[in-house]
Amino acid sequence: MAARLLLAEPNPAQGSLLQKHLEAQGFGVIRLPDRERAQRRILDACPDLALLCPDPQRLAALPLLEELRERGNTTPVLVLLPSDDYVERVRLLDAGADDVLSRPYAMEELTARVRALIRRSGMGALLADGVELAHKDLLVNTNLRLVTRAGEPVKLTVREYDLLLYLLRHKQTVLPRQQILYAVWGDSWVGNDNLLDVYIRYLRRKIDPPGLEPLIHTVRGVGFCLE
Repeated sequence: MAARLLLAEPNPAQGSLLQKHLEAQGFGVIRLPDRERAQRRILDACPDLALLCPDPQRLAALPLLEELRERGNTTPVLVLLPSDDYVERVRLLDAGADDVLSRPYAMEELTARVRALIRRSGMGALLADGVELAHKDLLVNTNLRLVTRAGEPVKLTVREYDLLLYLLRHKQTVLPRQQILYAVWGDSWVGNDNLLDVYIRYLRRKIDPPGLEPLIHTVRGVGFCLE
C-alpha cells in the first residue's frame, strides 16, 4: 500500500497538477478543496501526510493547524505557501507545521520533502520496495502482495488485502470503524455502514481459520484491532 497523502488545494488547476505529480511518484492522493473537508478527513482517515495550500478565502492553514494540534492529531503537515513570507512561515511552524515550502519550488524538492517527512514520522516502510510485514505467524510481502499464515499461502481479493495491510500497519492499535473505512474505501463507503463488517468477516475466514490463534479482534463500540 502506497503512502496516503491528503492534498488540500482550493485551486483546481494547481491541485490537479500536484495530484498527478505525486501519484506518478507512487503516492496515493486524496484531493480536497476547502478547510472543513480537509480537517474532517485528516481527523477521520489519518493520512500519512497532509499537504496544505493556503488560500485567504477557502483554506486558512493557521487555524486548521491549531485545531488539529489542539485535538492531539499528529499527522505530519507540509504547508505550500504562495510566496516566501518569513513571518507567515514562522507562525505556521510555531502552530505545528512540520515543514513549509514557498513557491516557486521544484517538483523534485517537493517530492524529497514529502519523503523526508514520511521517513521522519516512522512510516518509512511505506517508501520501500519488497517490504515484509509480520505479526506472529502472519507474513505479508508488500512488493509481491503475497500473504501467508502459519506458512500457508492465503489468497485475498484486492480490497481484502488493503484492509489486512491497514490493520497490520497499525497492529496492536484499536482502530475506529470510520477511520478504517475512510482509509481503505475513501468516500465510496458512505451510506453502506455494513461494508466493514462484511469484509472483516471475509478476512477472518481466510486469516483466522479454525485451529489458529485469532488475530483480528472486535472492540465493541469502537472498531477492530489486529493483535
